[in-house]
Amino acid sequence: MLNIQVERQENHTARVTVALEAERFEAAKQRAARKLSNRLNVPGFRKGKAPYRVIVNYVGEAAIIEEAVDLLGEEVYKETLPETGVTPYGPGSLDEVQMEKPTDVPTLVYSIPLQPEVDLGEYRSIRRDFNVPSVEDKMVDRAMRVYQEQNALIEESTRPAELGNRVTLDIHSFYVEAHENVEHEHADGEEHDHEHDHDGHDHGHGEHFIYENDFQTILNDDYEPMAGFNAQIVGLSVGDKKEFELTFPADDEIEEDRGKTVKFEVTVKKIETFTAPPLNDELAARVTAEEEKPLTLLELRMRTRKDMEEMNERRYRSQYASEVLEQIVENATIHYPEMVVTEEIERTIERFDQQLRQQSRLTVQDYLTITKSKLEDLYAQFRPGAVRTVERALTMRELLLREGVTVSAEEVDEAIEKIVSSYPEENRATIRPLFDRPEMRESILDDLLTDKLMERIALIGRGEAPELTEAPIADTAGSAASTDAESAPASETSTESSSGDDNA
Repeated sequence: MLNIQVERQENHTARVTVALEAERFEAAKQRAARKLSNRLNVPGFRKGKAPYRVIVNYVGEAAIIEEAVDLLGEEVYKETLPETGVTPYGPGSLDEVQMEKPTDVPTLVYSIPLQPEVDLGEYRSIRRDFNVPSVEDKMVDRAMRVYQEQNALIEESTRPAELGNRVTLDIHSFYVEAHENVEHEHADGEEHDHEHDHDGHDHGHGEHFIYENDFQTILNDDYEPMAGFNAQIVGLSVGDKKEFELTFPADDEIEEDRGKTVKFEVTVKKIETFTAPPLNDELAARVTAEEEKPLTLLELRMRTRKDMEEMNERRYRSQYASEVLEQIVENATIHYPEMVVTEEIERTIERFDQQLRQQSRLTVQDYLTITKSKLEDLYAQFRPGAVRTVERALTMRELLLREGVTVSAEEVDEAIEKIVSSYPEENRATIRPLFDRPEMRESILDDLLTDKLMERIALIGRGEAPELTEAPIADTAGSAASTDAESAPASETSTESSSGDDNA
C-alpha cells in the first residue's frame, strides 16, 4: 500500500505526497539499470547483458535513481489519483523528489490542479431596472436618409471636396499619447525610421484609431468619424495629403476616448458628388419594389420604426443580461487553478497571432521584436482579460447547471434548417452536409445554450424567472479533463531535494 497524504493549497491545487515502499523502489532501480544497459555500450558486455552492479559502477548511483524515478513517476501517479479523493482539472506534475541521501527511499510530491468550484450565492435575488430606450424621431429620420443615400446619383468629381460629397480616403490614424511613448523610447539620439520598417508596415505609431485604405465616407454629420474631421477634408483635391490632429471632447459618449488626441494622416483618392432623391412615395416604392406590395412613404417609415424598436429592444436585452451576469460574477466565489488562466492566455495569444497575420502579415514573434518586449510581457498584458473570461465562463457553466437550461437535438436541427434556408436554394444541398459534422452541431448547441441562458439571466434580473422545480442536471463538463488528468504527470523534477512549486 502506498502512503499518501493530500493537502489542498490556496492556489486550488492538491499537494499529494507519496512515500514509496523500499521493495518497490529497489525493483524500479533494477528495471532502470536494465533500461540503461540496453542503451549503453558497456565494455565486455553485449547491450542489455551487463549486470546491475556493473551498470551502477559505469553510470553512477545517481543516474540509476533518476531513471528509476522517471519510471515510477507515471506509474505512481496513476495509482495514486483514485486514492486522493480529488477531482482533477488536468494532468498533475511531479514537483519534488525528497531524498536526503542516495540510500533513502524517495518520497514523490505531486501537484494536481483541481476542478474549478463556483458558489453563486444568492444570485436569484439580484435586481436591475429594465427600461428599454425609446426610438426617437431623429433616429428614424436618419434611417430614412439611408434609403436616400442608397438610391443616390453618384458621379465622380474633379472639384475640391465639399460638404455632402462622398470621398474615398486612405486614413492612417492613431492615438497621440501612445505615439509619444514610442518616440520617447528612441530619445537617445539614435536614428530610427518610426514611420516604416523594412517590410513597409507602420510600426512606430501607437494604438490605431482608424487604419484603413479606400475608406469611404460622406461628408455630413451622420458619417463624421470624429468631430472636426469633415472640416479638415473640405477643400482637398484628389491626390492631396494632409496631417492633422483632433481631440475628443471631455463629454464624449465613449468614456475611454474622452480628452484623447488622435493624429490623422489622410490621402484623398476619389471625390464624388452625391445627389440624393427626394423622400417621397416614389422613393418608398423603389425601396420596396421587390416586395409583394410596394409601400408608401408613411408605411415605410412606420415599418422602419417598428424594425428599429425591435432591434433596439434586442440590443438592450443583450446589454441588460450582460450587466446582470457581470453582477452575478462579481458576487460569486470562484476558485480555479492557474492552469485555467494560462490556457485562456495561450488561446488569446493564438488569436492575436492570427489577427496579426491577417492584417499585416506579421507574427507574434515579429510583434515582440518590434515592441522590444518578451513573451512574458504579453502574458501579463493578456492576463486581466483572461481572468475575466475564465470567471465569466465558469459562472455561466454553473448557471446552466443550477437553472437546468438545456437544448434538445430538435432545437439544434431547427437552428440548422434556419441557417441553411437563408442561402440561395441552389446552394442548400451543398451547404447542408457541413452542418452534420459534430463540431458544427456542437458550435450551434453552444450558441443556443448561451442564448437561452442569457434570456434566463435577464428574467432573473427583472424578478420574472420561473421557479426551479427540478434538481440541477449533473455536471459532465469535467469528464474530458478528468480523463486527461489520469495520464502521466506533465513534468518531472530531478531527484535532488527541492522545495518545488505548487502551481500547476
